[in-house]
Amino acid sequence: MTGLVDRPRGYDLETLHDMGTPVESAAGVLVAVRPLIEAARPGTAATHVTALSADGAYSASIPLADAMELGEVHTGSAGEAPILRLRVPGGITLCWNVKDLGLLRVTAGPEPDSLPEILTH
Repeated sequence: MTGLVDRPRGYDLETLHDMGTPVESAAGVLVAVRPLIEAARPGTAATHVTALSADGAYSASIPLADAMELGEVHTGSAGEAPILRLRVPGGITLCWNVKDLGLLRVTAGPEPDSLPEILTH
């Protein structure tokens, strides 16, 4: 969690597992985004959260209110490697769901992202 926050921080898998709720259909947990953002103390000018994939190839800039109300981080694995996925159920586009989540950055205004100008879903 970086950007326009008073307390930048990272989370390891053990901490996320302790914070999360087990997911019956997968070997992992679901963690609400709200407490992750609140713990970082976003600045008063914060309006968006940009979610970036671990390789930096994909990003989605999400309004802060939507990320906090709807956002979920799911832990799981791809083979033996741990993986995080951001889901925003009920969001305006499935493009806000970011596979292999690497970073959440709080910003004042939207950042450029990988979303198409015309959303297809």
